[in-house]
Amino acid sequence: MNVEDRIERRLRVDGDAGVVRDLADVNPVVHVDEPTGRGPVLERLLDALDPAFAGARPPSLYVHGPKGAGKSAVVGALFDRLVDRGGRGRRAILTTTRAADPRLPAFVAVDARRARTEFGLYRETLEGIADDPVPEHGVGTGELRDRLAEAVEATGDVVVAVDHVGEDGGHDAAEAAAVLAGVSEDVVPVCIGRDPPADLDWTPEATVAFEAYRRHALVDVLTSRVSSALARDAVSHDQVREVAEWAEGDAHDALAATFGAAAAAEAAGHGTVTADDLDAGVDAVPRPGVALGRVLALPANRRRVLYELVGLPESERASVGAATEAIAAADGVDLSPSTVRRVLYELADLGVLERVRAESSVGKGRPPSRVEPGFPTRVFATLFERV
Repeated sequence: MNVEDRIERRLRVDGDAGVVRDLADVNPVVHVDEPTGRGPVLERLLDALDPAFAGARPPSLYVHGPKGAGKSAVVGALFDRLVDRGGRGRRAILTTTRAADPRLPAFVAVDARRARTEFGLYRETLEGIADDPVPEHGVGTGELRDRLAEAVEATGDVVVAVDHVGEDGGHDAAEAAAVLAGVSEDVVPVCIGRDPPADLDWTPEATVAFEAYRRHALVDVLTSRVSSALARDAVSHDQVREVAEWAEGDAHDALAATFGAAAAAEAAGHGTVTADDLDAGVDAVPRPGVALGRVLALPANRRRVLYELVGLPESERASVGAATEAIAAADGVDLSPSTVRRVLYELADLGVLERVRAESSVGKGRPPSRVEPGFPTRVFATLFERV
């Protein structure tokens, strides 16, 4: 945060505005323009991409690390800047040791959670470099690949960052790299995922590792985000440290818990986040859990089913059957009970829900099972209601 931002915070009058200014600033799926505490790993990314700044083809790259380590935030911020500088006719970043003025490649960022098919990967990449609108329907995968190949030929080297590879139901790093390599040798893949390089069926030319945040660094991240999200002194420094310690280096979970605590305080009409609010925020974040971005990338009808599920009382979540009937009867759901049941099991197979064997002390046969959310429920419900 710069000096001007700090002055604006002091000048801002909170009055009776409540505990929340803008929950988006503690939303775990919203990334800031200047990520906090990740300078060294940003330098390693720049080192890996350094040939591009001299006009040469950069190496294929795999960026890896645990959930909540800042991979998406840092790579996203970097590519946002490089997108503005790259592309056909753009010039490279110059240093005092470089007399030439080479051209930067084009840079494109793709989210594998949304580009889950070969067609989607082609389309998102083409949209990043094409001047004309790219169709979503009405063209075949082969035709779209040919259009992308033509665009790459006209553009030159294209560096494509594919985020969230290796998640269930989407591309793994090897698949994404192979799809892009099939377009042109001028396409350079940069895959971002959690699996260690040794577990891949792909050998990138370079790798960059992210480590989990150290506690003091995570405190800095939370403090920076809270300062703009909540009213002054709404959360104490001790509470921020408590969340950071609980999250064990996972910025996603730390932000989700803080968001949930603030939402709980807002709903209760509190002027500050109380201990009970903080407990509510922490309790609504399963650990280990699924990143909220995976849930928000699901189709609308799946998100509706999940929203109804997290709002059910415990008695109606005691079994999959009970939950199915309650969800299917909800006003906002236009699915049959059999379809709802199928969706619940599908989401459990994806890891978004967890199947838990229900306790049963009577009768014979296999006891019924229930499904429990594996993602931050309070954040999800709040975002769903505010869309």
